[in-house]
Amino acid sequence: MAIVFTKSANGEATCTCNSIRIHSAYNPSQEALRFVQSIKCDFEPGYIMMTGPGLSYTAVYIRKLFPCAKIVALHYAREFSVTEKLWDKSFYYTEGGIPLAEQIFSYMGEEGVVSCLFLSWKPSDDAFPEESRHCWKEIRSAVIKSRNVLATRSFFAKRWVKNAIRFSLFSGESCYFQKGNAPIVVCASGRSLKSSIPFIQKHRDRFFLIAVSSALLPLVTEGIIPDLCISCDGGYWAKRHISFTLRQHPEIPLALSSESAVFLSLLKDTTVVPLNYGDGISEAFMKEFNISATRAYRNGTVSGTAAQLALSLTSGAVYFCGLDLAPSKGFSHTQPNELERDDACRDNRLRTADSRIAPSNFSSPSLRIYQNWFATSSFGGRLYRLSDHFAFQNSLGEVRDVNWDFFLEHEQDGTALKPMRFSSTRKTDYKKRLELVKETIEKNLHTSEWISEAVPADYIVYQRSIGMQGEAEALKKLQADLQSFHKDILRSFSQGAQ
Repeated sequence: MAIVFTKSANGEATCTCNSIRIHSAYNPSQEALRFVQSIKCDFEPGYIMMTGPGLSYTAVYIRKLFPCAKIVALHYAREFSVTEKLWDKSFYYTEGGIPLAEQIFSYMGEEGVVSCLFLSWKPSDDAFPEESRHCWKEIRSAVIKSRNVLATRSFFAKRWVKNAIRFSLFSGESCYFQKGNAPIVVCASGRSLKSSIPFIQKHRDRFFLIAVSSALLPLVTEGIIPDLCISCDGGYWAKRHISFTLRQHPEIPLALSSESAVFLSLLKDTTVVPLNYGDGISEAFMKEFNISATRAYRNGTVSGTAAQLALSLTSGAVYFCGLDLAPSKGFSHTQPNELERDDACRDNRLRTADSRIAPSNFSSPSLRIYQNWFATSSFGGRLYRLSDHFAFQNSLGEVRDVNWDFFLEHEQDGTALKPMRFSSTRKTDYKKRLELVKETIEKNLHTSEWISEAVPADYIVYQRSIGMQGEAEALKKLQADLQSFHKDILRSFSQGAQ
């Protein structure tokens, strides 16, 4: 597709594509100014994204009209990269590689996407019809993903805060690990894990072993005791994965964010490695209670958090077993699996095991999101996917697929220093902890950070409406929902020991 650049009548650059004029032949800047003056927006955008801006004459005027917004270009062709400096960020149409929706979401985040004003330069849409359709489809995907993430945050906000309160009130012995240089093997519960179990058993002394919650039971069943288990999910099912096994093996420390779900008895009796995301409500409790926590990173899947945690605990290589992130025939997890055991008890002639596990044969939006995260992230060349010649259905970007021959060749002597464990015990009694929880809530409840986490959807709607006609109504709803959130959290104190 040939793009022809020429001079307009006023001496500014202009161009055509397939005989379709992208900018005025007389005065491109004046044409761009008229376009920007015609923009109508009934909210205060945090981002402005323009598709097909061509030579970007609109950028200067958009920035003047929306001085507080970040302005972003989505170009249909690389020939327009000469205008990158006019934008805060530029994306490009591509047929392959990282999906545009993931690039957009990664840059803006869910709050940024839903507060973004999307614009289109019509001449470019006519000149690049296929590119335009593809880009707007990707934008739609990014918007849908952002709305889903915000809906999840809104639904789980109270549960996460209640979990953080329980953590602050009842967690006992804690520990942390000092960084080493030995290889770390992380185990997820994908079906490929089974191929690695004999090798994990044989070479157990050569590496530090981390199990995500769903992989704990398959490992322990085979007599493999991890150095660390990690659980980051705030929902009920995550704690089912670890409850029985950790009660049988209390010597295994549990890496846990304060927002994570865990049975109270386990929280009291297990040595916890507190994980701190460094933001939001859980961060406030960590600071107020002076809890020494290990830095961690939020991720949609515990495997993502585990990968980054492992990389922070060693200067050596990290090998991930069971990281399939793909549909499978039969069980989607290596057996035994705690949830599968629970579900199997309810199988009958009308609800058979085959019909129950059939959905694992098909891909899901969650799997695609997790796969895309690994495929689009950089791990400094230190993260590998390890199996015994398992035929994976996907690739994970720079995460190289290797087998145990590779591991043994590169990690020969087993004498490297593994992360070293240090423990501590909290001595503050329950009553003092309870008073500190109440003080922390009262002190932070009306800060913008807590409001955005407690009622994220309301907060975004309000931010979008500042200075607009619906500001008062949005503020009223935000305050009402925040008050309801506060009351519900206070009621949870009486249930704290349950």
